[in-house]
This record gives sequence, structure tokens and C-alpha cells, in this order.
Amino acid sequence: MPEQTTGPGPGAQGQPGRPLPARRRLTDAPSLQALTHPTRLALIEAIGIAGSLTATQASSRVGESPTACAYHLRTLARLGFLEEAGGGHGPERPWRLAQSGLSIGDSDDEAVTAAGAALSKALLERFIGRIRAFELDRPRLDPDIQTATGLLQSVVFATPAELAELRAELLEVMSRFAGRMDPALRPAGSLPFELVTFVHLLDPRGREPGDA
Repeated sequence: MPEQTTGPGPGAQGQPGRPLPARRRLTDAPSLQALTHPTRLALIEAIGIAGSLTATQASSRVGESPTACAYHLRTLARLGFLEEAGGGHGPERPWRLAQSGLSIGDSDDEAVTAAGAALSKALLERFIGRIRAFELDRPRLDPDIQTATGLLQSVVFATPAELAELRAELLEVMSRFAGRMDPALRPAGSLPFELVTFVHLLDPRGREPGDA
């Protein structure tokens, strides 16, 4: 699972500046399996963008009924992904993220490894689908958005240790904006841009994947 730099939003009282909880490394199968459900992924993303949402508010954003959203929100809260933001009851109870980001931890447990692989696959497909959809719409967007977005690619010759260090540095740079998951801390004109960084190894012989 890619490192996630999403952060929590404000409580129901709209108080800004809630300290970002520690990032969470997922090392148990139930938590990993829970996130493979597309509605739960959509809910976490929607809450990260909005700061906090009730089941009723989330319903229109993820395309599910308030009842279904309430069930998934409670499940995510039980597993520690969400927490109550304060105020409201039932479908009008607001929820917010319970940690500043997520990643998959290493494990010798086959069930955990399988669950982690399934979640990584679900995220990869989700990211690629969004990138494809955005590229179709990109020519119709404002020029300043077109300039700020798009593909960045580079081939880097490095040792695995050096690349791990580079990944950590990139994550640190992106984390500078994590506090803005609190809507009260976003400057005027802010938009929810998504940065997805894939690091993969090229065939040293220059062959394409699938070549004999």
C-alpha cells in the first residue's frame, strides 16, 4: 500500500488546528481486508477532503444510502480508521479521520500478506482509474490547473537504500500539506490535488514487461 499523506479534519464545532495523530501502519488482516471494500475507501477519501462528514452527507458523495454509509462508518470506526467528531446522533453523527496516514507493514503471516496484496491491488486500480478519467477532462480545465498537473517521470540509478531514502524525503515534502486536511487551515483557492508516486524497477536489458 502506498504511503498515504491524508490528515484529519476539524471536529463538529469547526475548531481548527487539531494535532495530527501518528501515522498508522497496518499489520492485521481484518483492518487490511476492511479497506478493500470500495465504499469504505471512498468514505475515507471523502472525509479526508471534507474534514468531517455524517452518514447523510457522505451518502451523496459516495453514491450509497445513508443507512449503508452509517454501517460502513461504524465499521471503520471500530477498526480505528475513524473517530467521532462530536455532536449529532445516528446518521447525523459526524466522523473524522483518526490518523494522519496509512501504510502496509511487513508480516510473516500469510493472511496479512494476502490481505495487503489485495488492498494494494484495489488502490492501484483506483488510482489508475482516476488518472485516466482526469486526463480525459484535463484539456477542458483552467490553464493554471493544466500547468500544475500531469505526468512526471524520471529514471534514477540508485541503490535500494538510496531509493528508500528518496521515498522518505518525497513523503516528507508532501506531508507539509497534511495539516490542510483541516478545512479551516486551507488558503483561499485550495483544491484537492492528488499526488500518486509509483516506484518500480525497469528491466536492465530494456525489455518491456511481458516480452519473451
